[in-house]
Amino acid sequence: KKRRLSVDQVQFLEKSFEVENKLEPERKIQLAKDLGLQPRQVAIWFQNRRARWKTKRLEKDYDLLQSSYDTLKADYDGLLREKDKLKAEVNPLIYIHI
Repeated sequence: KKRRLSVDQVQFLEKSFEVENKLEPERKIQLAKDLGLQPRQVAIWFQNRRARWKTKRLEKDYDLLQSSYDTLKADYDGLLREKDKLKAEVNPLIYIHI
C-alpha cells in the first residue's frame, strides 16, 4: 500500500533537492532517518523529482528557442520585403538607362 508524504516531508525534500539534485547513499539514509521514511522512498522521490525537473527544463528551453525562432523569422521576413522593395525601385531605373 502506497503512503503519501506529508506536506512537511515534501517541503523538506524539495529544499534538499534545491541544494543537490543527486542523492549520495549516506545522504539518502540521513534524509530517510530525518523524515521517518524508507531510504527507497527517498530515492524514488528524488528520481521522480529529477524527471519532472528535466521535463520543465526542456519546456523552458523549447519556449526560449521558439521565441528566438519567431523573432528571427520576423526579421527575415522583413528583410525579404525590404529586398523586394529595393528591387522594385532599381528595376525601373535599369529600363530607363537602357
